[in-house]
Amino acid sequence: MTTETRTERSVQEGDTIRDRIVTWILLEGNRPIVAAGIVTAFVATIAVLISVDILAVGPDSFAATIFGSGLTSGVFTIVTIALSINQLILSWVFGTPDTLTARLDGSRSLRHKVEELANRPSSPTDPAAFLSLIATTLSDRAADILTVSDSPGWQAPDELTAAMEDLVAYGRNIDDSLGENAPLSDTLGVVLGPEYALNMATVHRLRNDYSSTLPGDARVDLRAIEELLESIAVSRQFFKTMVLQQDFAALSRQLVYSGLLALVCVISLTLIYRMNTVTIPLSTLPIVISLGIGIIISPLALFAAYILRAATVARKTISVGPFIPPQNR
Repeated sequence: MTTETRTERSVQEGDTIRDRIVTWILLEGNRPIVAAGIVTAFVATIAVLISVDILAVGPDSFAATIFGSGLTSGVFTIVTIALSINQLILSWVFGTPDTLTARLDGSRSLRHKVEELANRPSSPTDPAAFLSLIATTLSDRAADILTVSDSPGWQAPDELTAAMEDLVAYGRNIDDSLGENAPLSDTLGVVLGPEYALNMATVHRLRNDYSSTLPGDARVDLRAIEELLESIAVSRQFFKTMVLQQDFAALSRQLVYSGLLALVCVISLTLIYRMNTVTIPLSTLPIVISLGIGIIISPLALFAAYILRAATVARKTISVGPFIPPQNR
């Protein structure tokens, strides 16, 4: 088996409208809006099925039994889910003083490393600006090696020159992809692909192959480039933790709100049914039932919307460093 290394010039982006839509649904889109889309599709489907008499919701149907038993117990299950999510969040937030100090030291160490490599007295606190600093420093370091290669007395190998040109483009592409004051999920989405790992593996091999022939400044820059790519890997994992914590906290709160509303709705829909009759005009019953079911499934839609993003982030950040699952290449 041969080992192939290559450099990437840009981060992964959707090439087609379908890819962009899928990315928006799975990762970048506002979660309540995605959930609202799920609810709308469900309500429309139920309304169509009722209108063509595939689903029966009249006084002599089993709708009252479904609302009074199955859906009510399902809504109460939302409370259990919300409690479990809260416990998960608390397990992340709480810790011993030693654990919390270790987390703080780790984040400060990352910031100090990037500040040293960028020759800056401090680094931004905004995640997008911090990642932009890493990207621009990466481009500058790679450009410095290209400048050295153009000077007399040393001829850079073609392979090294091509790799540095790709890294200059890669850093600039990351910087261009970052929006000002962008949501944290959008910042994370820029570096979800395997490009940093491919570039890290290539830079490591180039250092091993050409370290003895590189001028001193180029050797320092190449080592800095590898450390900057490592910083992208660490930042990616840190941003992932922050995104999941924010999402699960928001999900827990929204499940409580929507669950209470769904409980009121399911009780109300159960009580409009009486023996062989209903308390509202029969002509409005299909609309009321369709909208009511939409409210009832809203907690499940919210849960699905947030879990889709969590699963997508977890799948794409399953490894740290230059190990890339075949399906992600």
